[in-house]
Order: sequence, then structure tokens, then C-alpha cells
Amino acid sequence: MKLLGKIGLMAVLAAVGLTAPAKAAYDIKFLNIATATSGGTFYPAGLALAKLISDKLDIRASATSSAGSVENVSLLRNGEANMAFVQIDVAQDAIAGRKAFEGKGFDGMAMLTPMFSSVDHILVANGSGINSLADLKGKRLAAGRPGSGTLLSTQAVLASVGLTLDDVNVEYLGQSEAVGALQNGIIDATLVSAGIPATSVTEAVTVSGDKFHIYNMSDEERQKVLENISWKIPFTVPAGTYPGQDEAIETTAHMALLMVPTDFPDDLATDILKAFYGNLDELAGMHSIYKSVSLEKNGKAFSQLKVQAHPAAKAFFGAN
Repeated sequence: MKLLGKIGLMAVLAAVGLTAPAKAAYDIKFLNIATATSGGTFYPAGLALAKLISDKLDIRASATSSAGSVENVSLLRNGEANMAFVQIDVAQDAIAGRKAFEGKGFDGMAMLTPMFSSVDHILVANGSGINSLADLKGKRLAAGRPGSGTLLSTQAVLASVGLTLDDVNVEYLGQSEAVGALQNGIIDATLVSAGIPATSVTEAVTVSGDKFHIYNMSDEERQKVLENISWKIPFTVPAGTYPGQDEAIETTAHMALLMVPTDFPDDLATDILKAFYGNLDELAGMHSIYKSVSLEKNGKAFSQLKVQAHPAAKAFFGAN
């Protein structure tokens, strides 16, 4: 995709207008937004988005919890959802019919907009003997639910040091359950893939911050993850993001996308984008992850991401 320069993008958006669109009748009367488990970012971010759409447009919207990105593709395919949060690698693999989607690809979905970075929080029990990613071998690890993007991220981190799920004592838990298990000494480590600040991590640090810590990747470890996994990006969690976090934490992240069916109505898609980018302050008031979202940042990401995009999104972002 080719994106117009910043001035060109602003001109395009000025032409279409970012003010809340007038309420209109749409072919679709109800939006179901597939998210993830309640302990991560997708679900509360989805609730905020659903409320905004319901308030600004003549359509009812709700957010549904799910196992995460992989299941969300199935929900879109089966018509059980008509919008979904999907992490970048899952969207790419599903559309191409590769890896987990080999023989069952789904090219009937398209990106409406990039959303935000989903950050890898590796939580490690104090006294577990885990001082490097390689030390995860043989440890009790909560890897995420089957069908979740968290599971894929966990596998990516393990692969960077030559490990697989067979090399750890794995538990397939959702993020809230995993954090609870860590607090109770049932597991040694888990990965929470979520925007910052992650609610489950904030709550756990507040209550049980003396029992675990957020792992800080070495430069070499992070580079291995980035070399091994093309869809990961470097990420720094600023000091003060979590209670008692005095120093920045180096880790990795990936982009979360808002996906819709390819036949999603153009008029509704355009109005959702206008409402979304025209009311980021309101969204940020409902969930802090939206403080990290901007039209300029997502416009740039839209031009760089190798994912099939909805025609209305191409028009909105000025791509051709």
C-alpha cells in the first residue's frame, strides 16, 4: 500500500471530515465485536469501541469475549462476529492459508484499521530460578488459551531460544487465570500479551508485587526474537507504567488490527472510522490503551502493514 504524505493524509481526512457522522440507516443493524479474554486489553478496548459506535451511529454494537485472535478469525468466517480484534500475524496467516490455517485459510476478511501495540509482558515468579529466557526450560509456564494470540507469542519467545512447548510444563490458561496462578505459586511464569498498562498486570502488581516481576529482555534476547519472528517489533515499557516499576522494561510487541468481512458495507466502515478517529479522547477516557492511538501513527502503520485492507479503509487513509 502507498500512503500519501502527512499533509496529503490530513487533506484527505479534512475532506471526508472527522466529526461524528450523521446517524443513518445501515444494511447491518447490529455489530458484534470479537475480542479476547477479560484479563487482557482486547475485551475492555472492545467494550469501549462498542459503546462509542452505539453512541455515535444508528446501530447497536456489543463486544464479545473469546479465546483471542485465532478464534476471532473463525467467528468472522462463521458470521458470529462482524468485527474482530486480530493480531497481525494471525491476520496474515489466515488470509494466506498458512501455518495454523493451512488448508483452512480465510481471505474473506480485511483490515479496517490498525489499532495499538500489544506488548509482551513476561511475568516471572521470584525465586523461580528464571534469569534468562533459556531458563524457562522445564519450568511451569502458562502459555495462553488454545486459539489465542498469546499462545502464538509465547511460542515465538520460546522459539527464539530454541525451545518449544514440549520443553516446558505447559498450562493453557487465559490471561486472568494465568496471572492468578502465578500469584498463588502454581506456575513459574506466564506471558501477558496486552496493551499498556495491562489491567491484569497492574492489579497483580498492586496486590502481589513481591511475588513476581516483569522480565526485562537483554539486548541479545530481544534481537533473537526479532530475527526469528518477522511480525514482532521492539518495545520499551516506560518506567512508572506499573506500580513500583522504577526502570524501563525492554521487550517485544506486535500490532493489533480491527478486521471486518470483505463485504462489510462501505458507508458503515467509513462512518466507524470517522467516529473512531474523531473521538479518540472519549475512547481514552473509557480505556487508557487509546491514549497510545493517533491518526498519524496508524496512518503510517496502515501504509506499511502487509495485510489486505477494506476499500473504505484505503479511501479513508488515502492509500492507493
